[in-house]
Amino acid sequence: MLSGYVGNTPLVPITMGGLTVWGKCEFMNPGGSVKDRMATYILNDAESKGLIKKGDTLIEATSGNTGIAFAMLAAQRGYKMKIVMPSNMSEERKQMLKYYGAHLIEVDEGDFDGAIAVRDDLAENLGYFNCNQFHNPLNIEAHYKNTGPEIERQIRSQLDNYDHNGWPQAFVAGTGTGGTIMGAGRYLQKHYPGMNLVAVEPEESAVMSGGEPGLHGIQGIGDGSKFLVDLNKISTIKTVHTECAKKVAKHLANRYGLFVGISAGANVYAAFEWLRDNDNTHAITILCDRGERYLSCL
Repeated sequence: MLSGYVGNTPLVPITMGGLTVWGKCEFMNPGGSVKDRMATYILNDAESKGLIKKGDTLIEATSGNTGIAFAMLAAQRGYKMKIVMPSNMSEERKQMLKYYGAHLIEVDEGDFDGAIAVRDDLAENLGYFNCNQFHNPLNIEAHYKNTGPEIERQIRSQLDNYDHNGWPQAFVAGTGTGGTIMGAGRYLQKHYPGMNLVAVEPEESAVMSGGEPGLHGIQGIGDGSKFLVDLNKISTIKTVHTECAKKVAKHLANRYGLFVGISAGANVYAAFEWLRDNDNTHAITILCDRGERYLSCL
């Protein structure tokens, strides 16, 4: 099964000016993003509890990557898939969902609350299985039990020759649902006491920083709410403008051969900024997805 190949992605060093950001290559998952982990975990749990069976309909609200992950798994496992998505997401994402056989329902630009409301209404009234990524504790658990341990093993094997000051001082991740930073971040803090959790959000929609939701182009993060993020456990919030994230994403392709998406550009930029601001040398981040699903935006 495809889900048996989710995870165990490489951790690669991105170096600049004596600083190193370790990027977890989540674009190498079968569905092309970090969301494959959470989607697989949620469906495995539902199947093990007898909550879904072949032929059932699943539904999810998404900016794209979670929908693609669920659509891929639904096609493989024999489910029908309904996706509710704001209309301003990339055409590549929409086409990928349709290619997997998912039925796409679009709502207004940037209206994630509306997408969630439509999803919940259809799930309740038509009996669809609600994957519920934005409020599902299994989202956090997937990253605590899988992503975090992988990173910890990989970073130890690569930094064996460093003293304590060489170990990573921050885990930097953009927040869509918040599952990655809350799950993987909490696991890493157990093994690296004092590690900082740095949340990344779009400058144009800086909700965690106290601002108002707004339209932006860093698809997959800054969905207009804190959702699973516990701000009491976040050390720093970094904001990144869409155009900056795009430029860094292009630089990662041109300079390092890493063809990643816009949110990965935001993560890498925020990680290097945090290292410079705090006079540290190593940070870990997530290279969330593949770049080809953003060509119409770049």
